[in-house]
Amino acid sequence: MKKLYTYLLLGLVALPIAGFTGGVITSEKANAATKSAKKGSSATFYGRLFVQYDNSDNSTSNNQSISALRDDEGMGRFGVKGKSMIGNGYAVNYKVEYAIDIGDGLATGDSKNCTSDLNCRTFNLKQGWIGFLTPMGQFKFGSVESPYKSFAKHDILHDTISQARDTRMISQGSMSHSSYWRESLYYELKSGNFKGAFVYGVGENSNNKVTNNDVGYGFEYKNFILPGFDVVYARNTDDSDTSGQDYNAKVTLTQNFKMASGSKIKVWYMHEDVGLDSKMFTGGNNDGEVDWYGITYKSGPMTLQYSYAETDASEGPTYDRDGYNIGMQYKLSKTSRIYIGHSSSDAGSGDGTNLDIESTMIGLRHDF
Repeated sequence: MKKLYTYLLLGLVALPIAGFTGGVITSEKANAATKSAKKGSSATFYGRLFVQYDNSDNSTSNNQSISALRDDEGMGRFGVKGKSMIGNGYAVNYKVEYAIDIGDGLATGDSKNCTSDLNCRTFNLKQGWIGFLTPMGQFKFGSVESPYKSFAKHDILHDTISQARDTRMISQGSMSHSSYWRESLYYELKSGNFKGAFVYGVGENSNNKVTNNDVGYGFEYKNFILPGFDVVYARNTDDSDTSGQDYNAKVTLTQNFKMASGSKIKVWYMHEDVGLDSKMFTGGNNDGEVDWYGITYKSGPMTLQYSYAETDASEGPTYDRDGYNIGMQYKLSKTSRIYIGHSSSDAGSGDGTNLDIESTMIGLRHDF
């Protein structure tokens, strides 16, 4: 699998470089945002409200189910984003986004005890950055998503209690599919079907999980060789980790189909080489491998999903975990939708920390 990663990475880098020969590397987003020579500025206030009713056993400390009307982890959002035109293809842009929870008023997970100011925040910063849009790409400085998290985000139940991440089907943590990189530098380039991004942690604050010299990068190529076939490679490395494998890496292969009726089908496979997830892999050095398979079917306002994952823990088969999630998203309007979801994952017999996880939920979301 490591050789496959190497060949794939070389291919993803070589193809866009060949396409750039003889021309200037440009960022589509930068050109679209700054093609006017006029100077000016804009700002947009936005957000989303989310609430769910669920019956779940996701504590991993016992097998007791709890029913609640909640958000659970501050999945609601409000923020402001905008840009200030400089001219000649350049602009300053920014985004500041906070989490809110209209269920209990605390923008942190229900699993945390409200014993300190950190766990009792009404507003919790998620993304917060300022940067430059240029003809050579996008630069961001501050709190950002890593490419590992933002590339190939397929789960329609993302940000609900039935999402694959919280069901321990895929990796989680700031070095994979959750959280944000604080005090970091980010660069992103788009050209045609290619997108590449690089993130580097520069902060030395002990309160941050991402520290100085942590590195992440990702490459995405749409319509790779075949129409509708997308390939993603991403990797995050923790410079401060000394206990074993100090990185997470993933390859995601996605095939998109559009039917004559207008319906759309998406099928994907993701392989992760995980070395930094103590919740998924509790034995040894917290490492192993993950295979995640999924399919979505979209017809009109309705999207259906089923996905399944199995892990291979380096500690041995008794630490493996297998799981699935199934759900529906139905758009009531352009800005409102309902979710229905169920997820379950079974812990191995040797896993003395993470017990089986199961949840059933229905949720309502409104964007503005």
